[in-house]
Amino acid sequence: MRSGRYILFILFATLLLDTVGIGMVIPIIPTIFTNPASPDFLLTGYPPSTWYFLAGLITALFGLMQFVMSPILGELSDVYGRKKLLTLGVGVLALSQLTFGFGISIGSVLLLFVARTVAGIAAANFAIVQAAIADVSEPKDRAKNFGLVGAAFGIGFILGPLLSGWIAGFTGSAAAPFWFAAALGTLNVLSVSLFLPETHKHRRSEHKFHILKGIHNIQAAFRDREARPIYLANFLYMCGFAFFTSFIGIFLVGKFSLSESGVGSFFGVVGAGIVVTQLFILRALAHRFSERAILRYSMLVTAAGILTYPFVPNVLILFALAPLISIPIGLTTANTTALISKSVSPERQGAALGINSSLLALSQGVVPVVAGVGAGIIGLSAPFFTAGVLMIFGWSVLFVFMKRSHHAHTA
Repeated sequence: MRSGRYILFILFATLLLDTVGIGMVIPIIPTIFTNPASPDFLLTGYPPSTWYFLAGLITALFGLMQFVMSPILGELSDVYGRKKLLTLGVGVLALSQLTFGFGISIGSVLLLFVARTVAGIAAANFAIVQAAIADVSEPKDRAKNFGLVGAAFGIGFILGPLLSGWIAGFTGSAAAPFWFAAALGTLNVLSVSLFLPETHKHRRSEHKFHILKGIHNIQAAFRDREARPIYLANFLYMCGFAFFTSFIGIFLVGKFSLSESGVGSFFGVVGAGIVVTQLFILRALAHRFSERAILRYSMLVTAAGILTYPFVPNVLILFALAPLISIPIGLTTANTTALISKSVSPERQGAALGINSSLLALSQGVVPVVAGVGAGIIGLSAPFFTAGVLMIFGWSVLFVFMKRSHHAHTA
């Protein structure tokens, strides 16, 4: 049996290749759906309200499929093993990237929607990677090893949009990044099939899978009286962040006429700030302040930062303000996860993190559609104002309503 450290390295590489490929779409959707000046624009003859709605819908489909499929794939891997399903998942994801590039090449919006739906289903294999990490981790190392997931996402969030923007800019084709993403996916299939051993030795024989497992997770969050306020606060905050991430690229194209490489560079700067925050700033603050003390400020600073974006006059200030988003986002996501973990007993850690993952996937599956409709009716500023308000509501749940509830309970 290969060592746990070796397996963790393969799993980290798997996630990294996945997230880089998935991040490739970020600078491209604004170009093909909302930039009529681009030769790759696919919605000629349609009004801007349709552009924004379809851009939001195709973004939402990915999150919605993850919401439905992540808990199911995690349970399937308990029965059939991690390696088989993970190999299948990364292979299907590579195929979906190829299909997306082909859809751009032939100008088929329908094919793009099919490709993103399939990509969302396949990308739910993140749940399998987390299960495999749990298989090879001692209880005392589990939190530290799960940090690999956050690190892979962070690095992928930087490299994916950056590479995509540069490749599209260099080749003059919005389809080209997806040929590269498909190649990364093929490399991933080879890596998993050749180097990853099966980590799950005690497989379940029963087949109790339910297509509504994600919905059941949401119900479980509302039934848990201890953790419920933290789940709700984090859900509202992540809904706000989803409003920001799903429409910032479209905003950058619409207001500042940035190219794919410009949009990719912006996401790269924000992603780098999040990674630096979680590697260095968070560690320094965690020694001196509690999770709640950090969240009291980080949640409000993110909301304030996002609310300034509709008023930014030029690209220079836009990039200068990026730390106002990335630093508090990095602090908030880590500390809300830690609060959730602390609010439940040791034997319920996996269930609590699964519930939290379902809530986050739901925010990414619903918000972009609402943002698309709002941007079409009100304008490109609407998603940013909504994001800021939702984050302030999330802060209020933790620091206003939760406190009142505690005082009422103890009175």
